[in-house]
Parts: sequence; C-alpha cells; structure tokens
Amino acid sequence: MSELLLSIVLEKLGSIVFDGVIQEIRVLVGIKNEIKRLTKTLTIIQGVLEDAEEKQVKNKAVKLWLEDFKNISYDAEDILDEWSTRSMIHTSSQPNPNASISKKILFQLFELFTCFKPIVVRHDIGIKMKGLNKRLDEIARTKELYNLNEIRSNEKHRPLTSAFADVSQIYGRVVDKDAIVNKLLDESTHHDLHVPVISIVGTGGFGKTALAQLILKETKVLTSFEKQMWVCVSDPLDLEKVTKQIIEEANGNVPATIGWHALLKNLSKAIQGKRYILVLDDVWSYNGDQWSQLKQALDCGAMGSRILITTRNEMVAMKMDSSYRHILGQLRDDDCWGLFRSIAFMGRKDDLDKFKDIGEEISKKCKGVPLEVKVLASLMRFKRTRQEWRNVLESNLWEGAEGFLPSILFSYYALPSYLKPCLMYCAVLPKDAYIEKEEMVRLWMAQGYLGSTGSADLEMIGRDYFDNLAMLSFFQDFERDSEGNITRCKMHDLVHDFVQFLTKTETIILEEQMVSSAKVRHLCAQDLYGSSIYEQKNLRTLRPIHGSSLNSTVALELLYQLKCLRVLSLRHCHIKELPSKVERLLHLRYLDLSYNSKLEELPEAVCNLLNLQTLNLSSCGHLKRLPEGIGKLSNLRHLHIKGCPSLAYLPRGIGKLMCLRTLEEFIVGVRESGDEVSKEIGCKIEELQLLNHLQGHLLIRELRQVADVSNAAQAELKMKEKLFSLKLHFGFEDEEEEDVIRMEGILEGIKPHTNLEKLEIEYYRGIRLPEWISSLSNLTELSLVHLHQCLQLPALGKLVSLECLKLKWLPTLKRLGCEFYGLDTLHSNGSVQRRQQQQQQQQQQKVVIFPKLKKLELFRMRDLEIWDVPFQNGVDFFPNLHELRIEGLKALRVLPALGRLKSLQNLELINIDGLKHLSHELLGIPTKSDDRSRGGGGEFEPIRVGVFPALRYLRLGMMSEWEETMVLGKNEEEGGGNNGITIMPFLNELTIEFCPKLKVIPYYMFSPALKNLKISDCPQLTGMQTSLPPLLEMLRLDLEVGVLESSLLPLFHNNNYPNLIFFQMSLSSQSSLPHGFNLLTTIRQLKFDRCEFLDFMPDDLNHFTMLEQLEINSSPILAGRFREGDVSSSRSHTYNISITPPLQQK
Repeated sequence: MSELLLSIVLEKLGSIVFDGVIQEIRVLVGIKNEIKRLTKTLTIIQGVLEDAEEKQVKNKAVKLWLEDFKNISYDAEDILDEWSTRSMIHTSSQPNPNASISKKILFQLFELFTCFKPIVVRHDIGIKMKGLNKRLDEIARTKELYNLNEIRSNEKHRPLTSAFADVSQIYGRVVDKDAIVNKLLDESTHHDLHVPVISIVGTGGFGKTALAQLILKETKVLTSFEKQMWVCVSDPLDLEKVTKQIIEEANGNVPATIGWHALLKNLSKAIQGKRYILVLDDVWSYNGDQWSQLKQALDCGAMGSRILITTRNEMVAMKMDSSYRHILGQLRDDDCWGLFRSIAFMGRKDDLDKFKDIGEEISKKCKGVPLEVKVLASLMRFKRTRQEWRNVLESNLWEGAEGFLPSILFSYYALPSYLKPCLMYCAVLPKDAYIEKEEMVRLWMAQGYLGSTGSADLEMIGRDYFDNLAMLSFFQDFERDSEGNITRCKMHDLVHDFVQFLTKTETIILEEQMVSSAKVRHLCAQDLYGSSIYEQKNLRTLRPIHGSSLNSTVALELLYQLKCLRVLSLRHCHIKELPSKVERLLHLRYLDLSYNSKLEELPEAVCNLLNLQTLNLSSCGHLKRLPEGIGKLSNLRHLHIKGCPSLAYLPRGIGKLMCLRTLEEFIVGVRESGDEVSKEIGCKIEELQLLNHLQGHLLIRELRQVADVSNAAQAELKMKEKLFSLKLHFGFEDEEEEDVIRMEGILEGIKPHTNLEKLEIEYYRGIRLPEWISSLSNLTELSLVHLHQCLQLPALGKLVSLECLKLKWLPTLKRLGCEFYGLDTLHSNGSVQRRQQQQQQQQQQKVVIFPKLKKLELFRMRDLEIWDVPFQNGVDFFPNLHELRIEGLKALRVLPALGRLKSLQNLELINIDGLKHLSHELLGIPTKSDDRSRGGGGEFEPIRVGVFPALRYLRLGMMSEWEETMVLGKNEEEGGGNNGITIMPFLNELTIEFCPKLKVIPYYMFSPALKNLKISDCPQLTGMQTSLPPLLEMLRLDLEVGVLESSLLPLFHNNNYPNLIFFQMSLSSQSSLPHGFNLLTTIRQLKFDRCEFLDFMPDDLNHFTMLEQLEINSSPILAGRFREGDVSSSRSHTYNISITPPLQQK
C-alpha cells in the first residue's frame, strides 16, 4: 500500500503548476526548493518499500517504520491535494472570456481586495511542506537500521486475463457430506418437538461454510425441506440481529419491532408449520439465555425441520445442544493435489506434466487446509517458469507469521503495488459483510487508488482490479448477474484478519468503544455521533456499519472538522438538512446521503466540493431540488437520484458534467405559468448532448415537456455507446390531439445507439412507433407500456437478439399480424400465384421470427381482436419461447395455435373473456373442417414433436366464458389425421381458477407427469374425463369447485394415489369432509384455510399414518376440536398441529 501511496504523492508533485500567485510566494518560503527536496527523498525511499512491505509481517519495528512513512505520505498527499484544489477553485472563479467589460472590471476589483487570502493559503502550504521534509529526513535516516534492500520491480499495470477459479466441486468431502446429509434426514434425530441441531466443527480455512453450501444443493435436501434459510452469525454475537435475519429469510420482511420478545413471537409465526433447514454459519460464541429463547421459537417449525451450525469451537457446539457434532479434518494429500490441480492448471492443462512434481510438493505443504490450497493454486496459475514454482516451494514464508496461512502471505506479496491498497481497503468493512463491486470500485477511486485522470475509464480499471483479486481467491461467495459478472461477494475470515492486521492502526471498525488512535484514517462505526470520532482530524473515510445504519445518527455540526475526508457515507442517518460548512471538506470525493427520507434539499455549498466524484441521493423520498450550481462539479462521475419521486426537475448546468458516467434519471425541465408570463424551470433535453460517457441505465422523464422536436435529436443519444438500458417516460398527463405529431417527432429524434440492450417506453401518445426500434440489433429486452393511442407496431420480429418482450396497456391496438413479425406481403391479399412464389422462396431459405425470444407478455390490450401466428412451412415462429403470459385481452375470440410452440414451458391465460373453447385452437390440431389455407394461403406445417411438447406449467384463470362442454376426444383426434399425437407430456403443474362456466376439465391437461393441481372457484364442475395421474403430489381445492366440494371420487376413480403428500381445502362452505377423503392414506401435510363451517373429529384422521403437519387457519369449529402445539396420536403415529385464529380473535 505504501508503494501506491508514494506513487500518488510523486504524481501530484510532478503535476504542480506554478501560477502567477505562486511565483510571488515561492520567493518567501522557498516552496519550489522544498518540492524538489521532497521529491528526491521520496524517490530514495521508494526503492526499499517493497522489501519493507514483505518484512513488516515478521518484524514489528519495520511495521512501525512503514506506518510512520505512510502517515507522512498521507499528509503529503493531503497538502498537495489541497494545493491542486485551491488552484482549481481559483481557475473556476475566473471570468468568462466572453463576459462583458463591466463584469471583467468588477472581477478584477474583487481579486484586488481578496488576493491576500490565496497568499496566506500558499504560505501555509509552504510551511507544511517544510515540516514534511524534516519528518521525512528522519525516516530516510532510520531506514538504514532495518537492513532494507532496494528492490526495483518492473511491474506493469496489466489485468489478469484468466477465467475465474470459482471451483464448484468440493474435493475430499464426500464422506463428510454424506454423513451430515444422513443425519439431517434421519427422523430418529428428532426428539419430541425440538428441532435438532447438527454442527460442523473445524479450524478456520477447513471449508465448513463451503461444505454447508454443498449440502444445501443436494437433491435430497432440496426436496426434503420446504424452506432453506442461511444466516451468517460471526463475531460479536448479536442474537437480535440474527433473529431479524431469520425472519427476513423466512418471509422476506424485516420486522420493525425492536423488542426481543416481540421478535421471538414474530419468528415463531414466520416459521410456524414450515419444514425448514436453517444454517447458522460461523458461530463464534454462546449466550445461554438468549439462545434458549431463540431455540424455543425455532421449535415452532414443522416436524422434520433442522438447524445446521458451523463453528470453530466445539464447546460452542456442545452448549448449543447439538445432537450430532461432525468434526471436519484436514484433506488427504491426494485430495489436496486434486483441488490444487483443478485451479492451478485451469485453462493450461498442457503444462501439467511440466510442473506436476513441484506442484505435488507445494500442495503437500498446504497441510490439508482447503483455503490454503485454493489461494496458493490461484497464485500459481500465473507463474510460467519452473524457477518461479521452485521459488515458492523453497520460500521461507512457509514458516508463517503472526498465525497467518503461508498461502495468504505468498499471494499478498505477489500482488502488484496497485492491487495491495485495494485489498487492504476492504478492512473497512466488518467480517462477513457483502462487498458490493460497483460501490467498492467507487470507494477505491475516491482514495486515488485507480489514478486521477478525469477522462480515463477509472471504473473499468477498478472492475479489472476487483476481478483480479477475485481470481487470486481473496474473495469468495460470489453473486453474479445474468451475464456472469460478479456483482458482490464476501471475504474469508482469515483473509479479513490478515488485511486488518496490516491496517490495524489506520482502519478501525468501531462498535461502542471510543477512538483512541491518532493515526486512524478509515473508520466504520455503529453510530456516527460520538465526539471522539470528530477528534480524528486525519480521517479519510467515515461510514456507518452496514445493518446498524438504520439507527445511526451523526454530529452534523462537527463534520466540517474532518477536513481530510475522501469518503463520507451518511446513509440512513435521519438527516433533515446538510450544513453549508460541508464545503470545507475540500478533499471529498464520495458523498452518500441515500435513504434519508426527510432530506428536502442540499445547500448550494455542496457545489464547492470540486473534487466530488460520487453523489448518492438514492431513496431520498422528499428531496425536492438539487443545488442550482451543480454544473460546477466538473469531476462528478456518478449522480444517483433513483427513488426521489419529489424531484420535479434537474437544474440547468447538468450538461457541463462532462465526466458523468452514471445519471440514473434525467428530468426534462417544466414550464411554469405565472400571472403574466410563463418560464422554463430546469434543464432542457439538449443538455444530454455532451454527456457521451454515460453508461449503464438512464431514465428520461417528462419527455412531453420537450418543446421542439429538433431538441430531442440534439440530445444525441446515438453517441452514447455505453448506455445499455434506456427508459423513456413521456409523463402522465393527456396530450391534446395536435400534440400527437410532436410526440412522434420527439421519439423519432431520440434514437439511441445500436449497442442498447434494454428499452422501455411508457405513456407515449403517438399513433406509430419509429422504425429505428426494429434496427436495434443488440436489444434483449423491450417493454411498451401505456401506449394509449398506438395503432401499429414496427417489425419487432426482426429483432435478432430480443429475449423478453412486454406489451402492456396498449388499449387501441387491434391486430398482431404480419407487420408485427416483419413478414412483407406473404400473407397479404394478392394472387394465388404470387403467394405460391413467395412461399417457395421462403421454403428455400428458412425464416425465423423472434429467433431468441424467451419471454412474451401481452397484458390489458383491450381492443386486440386478432393475434395471428401463421405456422407454415418455411417460417419458424418463436423457436426459443419459454414463458408466455396473456392477460386481459377481452376482445380476443380465438387463440393462435400455441400448442405448436416447441420450447414453451410456462403458459398463463388469464381474463380472456371472449374465449369459449380452447381445445382445437389452443392445441393447433386441425380438424377435417379446418380451412387449410388459413393465414393467407400457406400450408400448415405438420406437427412433428407433439403438442406443447415442453410445457411444464399451465395456469388458466378468470376465463368467464370458458365452457369446454365438448372437449377434444380421441376419436376427434384421429379424425383430424393426427393419430398418436402426444399432448403436454411433461406438464408438471396445473392451476384452473375463477372459471364460472367450466363444466369438464379436458383430459389432456391431466398429463402423466402432473404433480401439482389447484382448482379454485369453478362452481359448475361436473367431473373429469379421466382420473388424476398417479404421480400427483399436491392437491388444492379452493372456494366452490362444483361436485368436488362434496366428493373426491370423480377425481380418484378408486386410485389411492401413493405419491399424494399434500392436501388443502380453502374457503369451503361445506360442513363435512368430502366423500372419498378416506382413500387418501399417504398425506404428510394437511391444511384447512378459512373453512368456517367445516367440522370433523381427530379420529377422522386416523387413516393418515404418515401425517406430519396439520395446519388450521381461521377455521373456528376445527380450532375447537384440536389444540395448538398438541401432538395427536393415530395408531402410534404423531403429528404437529398449528392453529391460526381468525383476525378478529387475535
């Protein structure tokens, strides 16, 4: 870290500009000579820094010497940064060369009367530099005492370019895994009603967490538990925080309740009746009273639930009443070599023979510690000569130091100087905290670790640095986006301990104690109100601990004292107003004010923070305006204003922010009408013109405010090649008819770059969409929402990369046909001969429509009458469509032949009132009476792979006219010439709900593969064409279900369904169990929900010999028959009962 810090100082020294004022001052204080002296001394010390970095781990004296040098370097950087900032302020205050003569004269007069201020500042800087030189001379003299050798490494700034060694296979743990899985699934470990605790105990780095993660991925574990929950406990133990995390994992909601007992009550309710597995990872300590109470709440889960803990301390496992403790040992030598080989030779297997002998010896030296193997193997991937491999094998670092794994020392020392401070800065985060990649890159940038050139793509450099550290196994537990890029991760405890050791005097995570060290540079605190914090004048980072920030407060009146701050996070600190004195934080690069819901505006003084790179105002719900002078922030790169609905406009000057990379929202200025004249407030859309570095996502709001069509084109979105997501929102107010042409002109002019991947258009009032949409060759997602006057869509079928298409609230669109697919005139009216010629041409060259589309949603398209998909030879429609949702198409009378979609897996048809029958149209099986020339004379392509050959999920709901009194039968099928066609062979889940006229469910919907069936509110049901499939596992009957309310026999046909393990009745008006209920003998979970009149006795469940859980919700009569928490007996079998009373009884 010292090496990079020194490089930053030397770079700043070399870039000093002596302006006119300084030419005067340097005579008084000899500042130029001091700079030369400082540069010379730093250059001398630079040669021994690499040796000092390596020796500091074992030699405490060297570590103290290095800390003293870093403190001087920090102070030097602060002084030089202040110099450059003052120069920047002076430059920015110069008059515009185009200003009037009178304004220039006024400026010169102002300079004359205020010139003493910069002179005093420069004089002060000169004195400080003299003091630095004295301190540095002492450091240079004492370096001789530590026998530090000069090492000149010729390292180059180059990113590592190998694939990630994110090895999913866990070596040498199969026996351990199987033993723990067997204990988790062994019913004999369940004593009484207590949920068993099973522990994995092992030394740090042995892979306890990785093993627990592997266990959760086991198929047997996935299918045995209804809910998987994972909570990282760590140290210090905070069971209230742990309890909140468990509740969040259980139901997705973090309770606002603060009290311990209220939390436990919430927890009991959240897991009640659920068969869960809870992993408590990295438990360090034990609190007997609180753990007993927490365990009692956890015992409310369903029978079969399990708790799995990982810990380094076997005593903790014993105190937590573990029914089984699994001691994790070292890996065997051959397993170590297998893991080492899989990482070190990833992508270079041809080198295996060359390095095998040395590699086996290195892996043995790892002594069976998986983390050691992984870290060291990640390092060896980038060593290309046998000598480099031998240097590692023969190094004295294997002796270790301060208890750290040798592999961590090897990897750290092998890091180039520019990566070391990035790694060490991670010590500012608590153990087990998530490291958000983009946030960390911006924090590194604020500290100067990525360079200082405003025009350079520092963010890309930072992402490369982050990926490099990940490749070298300093990070783990990666989370990735859809393209496989890391979005966040964690750091192993042992690595975190190491970076904290290296930075323990300068980086502190403050829980409750006072700050005592004057050398602290980076501080993360539970609460930012303590006065001792603001006594640390050298602080560069101040931020709340993530998770505690909801309750953080800050002493705003003292903030200005921390004049060296680069990073200031006041997230969730309940700020109402930011003081103007914040402008004194001249060095500030990163300011996070997000989630301060009461903050309404920022002071204009913020615009004097000329070094500011990141300003985060996300989720400041009451923020009404940004400072008018925001255009002065010439170094601003990231402006976050997402989640600020009260922000009505952006101030003029946004277009001056030439370095801007992130601008989540751009709000077109509004026109306010006064008593006499109207005036424009805020920036115009043309201010986007020069912001060509914008990247990521951009929302442009209030496009209807664009006054002139030509202004939209001046935004030049086509030049913003790094934007991958664009949302165009025209505003909610209705436009006058004469504005339709203007709306179309605005959208035509705002054409983006063809690199765009996601596009959403909302509240557009034009009749047509521009043709440029169909030319976006890289577009993967397209959403058209609330286009209330749109009559025609462009040829979207030509979008070769489109994967997701959403058409929602297009009430005036009447047809989806050839123009939608981009099919010329193939299906238009013309001569038969002409159509046949076109058909022959298309057969010769296969046409694919929507070649990559995976998800299609048609929602609330009120007037859509025709949706034509002309399945014909030579045209392939939707070959990769997986999900299709159609809802609210009330005018549609006939569906296209969706059964011919060979890749469709999920299908939802909801609220399509015009449909009376589904069979022939839906399946796409033609009958004798079908017109073979349907769709413009083309010939139907024959069915080759069956009907709905890939369908897994089918939902039919709110179909008010669907009758299906005559359903497709086998004779009809044969009559259609399609004998032997399979229909929905893999359908796994079927939901039919709110279909008031449905009488019979078609037989083909009861696929042999069906496992989950829900029927809800179909009061006219008279029966089934055939019995339920034998593999059925879950059956739900809700509301009125016709004949099935009183008898299940029409479903069963004398089959007892050995796989049926779950049965639910909800909102039934019946007073007794339906006939045939006694045929169900394999049920494990039985649920009755809001069955007000249902009444039966516990003895009526005696035939359920495998029942584990009975759940009774808001069913008062049943609640009186059974008791909460009681264990009922049925032929020596026990099951758990949970009862939730009606709301009025709670």
